[in-house]
Amino acid sequence: MTIESMKKTQFSERTYEEWREAAEKALKGKPFEKTLKTPTIEGITLEPLYTKEMLERLDTFVFDQTKAVQNGKRLPGWFVAQETHAATVSDYLAAIKDDLKRGNEMIVYLSYQNLEWTDAELKELAELIVHYPLYFRLGSDDNGILRVFDFVEEEQLGHVQGVIFSEAEVEVPEKVRTQLIDTVPVHNAGGTIVHELGVALSILAEKMDRGNFAAQAEDLWVRFAVDTQFFQEVAKLRAFRVLWNAFCSAYGEEAPAIPVFTETSVRSYSKLDPYVNLLRAGNATFSAVLGGTNAHTVHPHDFLTVPDAQSRRIARNVQLVIKEETHVSHVLDAAAGSYFIETLTKEFVDAAWSYFLEIEAAGGYSEVIKSGWLTDDIQSKWVERKEKVATRENSLIGTNIYANPQEPVKEGQVAESHLVYMSAKRLSSPFEKLRAQSKERLLKAAVLHVAPLKTVKAQSDFVQGFLAVGGIEPLISPELSSAEEVNRFLSENAIDYAVLCGPKEVLEEIIPALNTAASIDVAGKYGKDDLNRWEEFGVTDAIFSGKHITSKLEQILSLGKEAI
Repeated sequence: MTIESMKKTQFSERTYEEWREAAEKALKGKPFEKTLKTPTIEGITLEPLYTKEMLERLDTFVFDQTKAVQNGKRLPGWFVAQETHAATVSDYLAAIKDDLKRGNEMIVYLSYQNLEWTDAELKELAELIVHYPLYFRLGSDDNGILRVFDFVEEEQLGHVQGVIFSEAEVEVPEKVRTQLIDTVPVHNAGGTIVHELGVALSILAEKMDRGNFAAQAEDLWVRFAVDTQFFQEVAKLRAFRVLWNAFCSAYGEEAPAIPVFTETSVRSYSKLDPYVNLLRAGNATFSAVLGGTNAHTVHPHDFLTVPDAQSRRIARNVQLVIKEETHVSHVLDAAAGSYFIETLTKEFVDAAWSYFLEIEAAGGYSEVIKSGWLTDDIQSKWVERKEKVATRENSLIGTNIYANPQEPVKEGQVAESHLVYMSAKRLSSPFEKLRAQSKERLLKAAVLHVAPLKTVKAQSDFVQGFLAVGGIEPLISPELSSAEEVNRFLSENAIDYAVLCGPKEVLEEIIPALNTAASIDVAGKYGKDDLNRWEEFGVTDAIFSGKHITSKLEQILSLGKEAI
């Protein structure tokens, strides 16, 4: 085929109905709705395929929401806002200058050590904030750094821009924003995307009722944590800008742009196999970028212990690679026009606006916090999220699946500069506790093959992976063809816990003749009748896909002796 003939080739048009018929045929009897449609924790259903026709059903809304996103973002690109750490002011100034040379684009300062600033050091910092935007997070007793504005020439104050998060009111130059709409605490408490967006609107409603709308709006900025649900997180950030536009319309006002600051969520970060956190960070960062963030922070992969210079450098490079390799910094709204993302954005807008109205009907943000209504609602979703991870319906690579029990777990906790994250709810926490528990118990476990390897390999591999999550490395038996051989293997190796892998007909022959003090489980999903019948012979439970892994592993580890 020549290039000319290729140019003239046209693909035949297909309808959604034709695609669905082909899909149902490929599913071979499995239900289409349950197999290919994915419900999210927010109650939104993700379709297996999105078409132009689906998008057109949204009428003019898609044009309006795209316009709202682009007017809110205004300019392509985003600021790399990596945190700079130092023990002294002189170290901080040296570090921030080095970071700026290596790709950082904001002056990021975290208040946690109450650094004492001299006039000379503040003057040096003042020379930097004229050229780079600032991002200060200050505690109630550390506002000394704010004297830096006294050392900026009056004619240059107009060049100073950025954001400040301070518990106390502060006086700052005109282009520095100080009123934060912070959704990160909602996220860290286990909230869903709808919680975050709805709460953001409710906080905005309280702030806007306090005074002049336009003046308040010019001082606002918002902060989101971005998790690893890639397309949902893209749609979340886009939905906020659409919601802000609708919010302003409700007040009869034009919607000024609000800068959106984002950071990688620690909810999916784990101390187990921490380098996987790099993949999570890259995923979340690309979501934030496509969603239209104005400034982004990547938490290092060892953020949960003690980050070092190398991990902070890698975290910064996550953003730099995306900037240089994807070229999305040259596009205002790279996600615009995607059938999937535009539809998902609309669904989040509708759900979040309804939730905002629900909060307002309950008395507003302050009231639902005071009454505990919001806390309870968020907690119910957090419990649901934990259950999905505990049953491995949702995966945490290296933590609840594909775990490596031989990998050493780095000790430590979140650094003092991030004490607020110590209380953040993380999906990996129960698994980290299991791994710590495995170091405190002496447990001899085994996987028993009671049929040829080719017959039991799938079961055996599954059980080994299941146990690895709890830091358990079982002894793998050769093929054991009788109950006598099973009993001998358990006795000679002083096994505390074992799992029988084999077809049901073989288990029926072996189990009645078991004679061991070891706790025995079987691999595979068996009914209550089978387990009740086998219980008198020492079989206690079954290991299978969908089993609640954390509670089961706790039971298994309790069988071990306490380590000295």
